[in-house]
This record gives sequence, structure tokens and C-alpha cells, in this order.
Amino acid sequence: MSSTNKEKQRREIVTKAVCGRGRKFSEATHTVTPSHKMVTILGAWVINHTYRADKVGEIVEVSGTYEINIWYSYNNNTDAT
Repeated sequence: MSSTNKEKQRREIVTKAVCGRGRKFSEATHTVTPSHKMVTILGAWVINHTYRADKVGEIVEVSGTYEINIWYSYNNNTDAT
């Protein structure tokens, strides 16, 4: 192989990549009012959570939903829901 053929087989690939990462902590409180007066909270699950993040102008907007199940006792700890 001549030197001109070797040069034709060589390729140089130049790429640029911009990677970003953001982090923010947010907290919200949601109040649940049961039909009975609670005595003891027995447990809770947060399930079926979904979220969506969209770029809105120069910010990222995150919205979502979730379901919460709460087990508690009432009637002087004699009944449970």
C-alpha cells in the first residue's frame, strides 16, 4: 500500500457535547382528613406515582400525580381502616 492510500483511509472525527445536570429539592404538605377520628397511624404507601418534566423557556417544570393509602385505627384502637 502506498503512503497516499494510508492517508485516505484515516479519518478524524471531532465531536462536541454539552451535558448538564440540575438538582433542586422541593417539599409539599398535603393534608388528609379521614371520616373517623384517628387514634394510631398503622402505615402508609405512596403508589402509582408519575411525573413529567418539560422545558418552559429557561426553566424545567415538573408536574405529577400520586396515590396514597393510609391505614389507621380509630374508636379507641378497636377498629381499623
